[in-house]
Amino acid sequence: MADRPPFFAELKRRNVVRAAVLYAGAVWALAQGISQLSGPFGLADWVTRWFVIVCAIGFPFWIAFAWYYEITPHGIKRESDVTPGESIMHSTARKLDLAIIGVLIVAVVLLASGYFIRRNAPAMKVAPTAPAEATTAAAPAAFAPPGDSLVVLPFTNLNGDPKQQYFSDGITEELTDALSQIPELRVIAWETASKLRDSVQSTHAIGQSLNVANLLHGSIERDGDQVRITAELVDTRTGLQLWSQHYDDAFADIFKVQDQVSEAIAGALKVKFAQVDLPQGGTTRPEAHDLVLRGRELERSGNAASLAAARKDFEKAIALDPEYADAHALLSRTLLRMTENANLLLGPTLPGIRAEAEKALGLDPRNADAWVALGNADSNAAPPDFAKARVDYRRALALDPSNAAAHTDYGTVLPLKQALAEDREAALLDPADETAWNNLSVDAQDLGDWAQMVQASESLIKLDPKAVDSTFALAYAYQQLHQYDRMVAAFDLVKPSTPLDQEQIDTGRLTYRAIGDPALRPQALAALEALALHQSNQDVASNLWQMYLALGDTAPALKLLENSCPAYPIGCNDLAVNPMYTALRADPRFQKLVKKYNTMTVQ
Repeated sequence: MADRPPFFAELKRRNVVRAAVLYAGAVWALAQGISQLSGPFGLADWVTRWFVIVCAIGFPFWIAFAWYYEITPHGIKRESDVTPGESIMHSTARKLDLAIIGVLIVAVVLLASGYFIRRNAPAMKVAPTAPAEATTAAAPAAFAPPGDSLVVLPFTNLNGDPKQQYFSDGITEELTDALSQIPELRVIAWETASKLRDSVQSTHAIGQSLNVANLLHGSIERDGDQVRITAELVDTRTGLQLWSQHYDDAFADIFKVQDQVSEAIAGALKVKFAQVDLPQGGTTRPEAHDLVLRGRELERSGNAASLAAARKDFEKAIALDPEYADAHALLSRTLLRMTENANLLLGPTLPGIRAEAEKALGLDPRNADAWVALGNADSNAAPPDFAKARVDYRRALALDPSNAAAHTDYGTVLPLKQALAEDREAALLDPADETAWNNLSVDAQDLGDWAQMVQASESLIKLDPKAVDSTFALAYAYQQLHQYDRMVAAFDLVKPSTPLDQEQIDTGRLTYRAIGDPALRPQALAALEALALHQSNQDVASNLWQMYLALGDTAPALKLLENSCPAYPIGCNDLAVNPMYTALRADPRFQKLVKKYNTMTVQ
């Protein structure tokens, strides 16, 4: 019996090794190609991952095929059935060598092209875009986001316990805040990023919707006092991974981990980083930090009960660690929000708001949130100190240029044209923030920028389809543009949630139809008179005077303003500049209101 050749020699003779190398090279080249094409074609990230998995499963079958079968001049036959005269293994080996070289050249070219495309992608500053949900209908455009732009998606809670969601969200929000204080980065606000939790969109689609070049995502797992954080940075233009790492550490050292991630991201994006850029407002008490994370989640809810519970958590954290600057800053912000959304009165609460902000700054002068809180205290003082508030907001923005709330609040103490620039930046950084878009709509109205007002009002409606006030703003903008069909159709874009909202929409549609059809005017005036029974509702009152002015009926509009301004002075702060009031300007009663309530200037 003849000796069987050694196993590895037999592998070589049957070209199994070459077949394996060819298979691996082909899979690598195809994976590179799919990865680079996933962006332009909007393919999800899992396409490349599953392609590689399927190919890995198929690898043993390919090897078995190469072992048992051979290519002959008469086709593919089992190796055991091939006679020596039919065997062309040496010729096949040369062809496989050439194929391997070709595949490897293609793979290297694809890899290199992806690298240079990523490095050379141009940066471009753009105007605010519509919210993420609204961008799918936008006209196609070249995707060239600023290279320094970043969004941090909510890290996955690997504990699987919904009660621990506050922990992963809180850590992600703190990481977002830390990254936003690197001056050379433009970071999307957490309020917008948090709405992309469990998104099925590809990284490329998310990048396009937010106009960002880079996306950071990951996971957090907590086991007692130990925390594991896994993070990955992806280029949204190419879908390629730029950096990834995991960290295992004690919860007490979580701030150190956040700093390490911030430094690594800055390195991956080639931007300047210094430890001094980051706030130092943390704590060494894990129990206090956990309370702040719980408080952050409650504060985000925004209702009266949640704000009251958040206040208690921040106060408990301060009791555990009186030098916890972040806790003081968050408590200051929560107290102000409670005067807006709960039952706290501003006057008696203002000293506490100021004291907590000043305490935070005494502990950490680089705490941007504390500077914003102090600016809010100054702008809401009696009388307001707008000059000092402007200084406070500028300090906040110098420390944290990506702080959308600071841009929004700064805009409230600036002349209109400057305010418009701040509100545009806020909408860029936090496109899911209704306040930013509302302020942008008001700025545009006061400046007569009707196209900008249309965009802002439509964005508000897409964010909140029940937004009755946004519909009235949109209708007014279309009226100024003389687009009367769209003016009336604006009232079909919303879905009123209450009978009163439905009555406002029906009355608004009828009123604006009456502009084009004077025969409907008596019916519209009757509907306005019925709606006026609810004028104690400030939203109804403002929509009422808009509709009366749209019909040219100035007397009831002026009476409504006289009744509303004392109860809601902020709604009357633009009487001197808002084009809506042009017909009232010569009236001495209106001039008296302007003198008392107007604070807005154009320049």
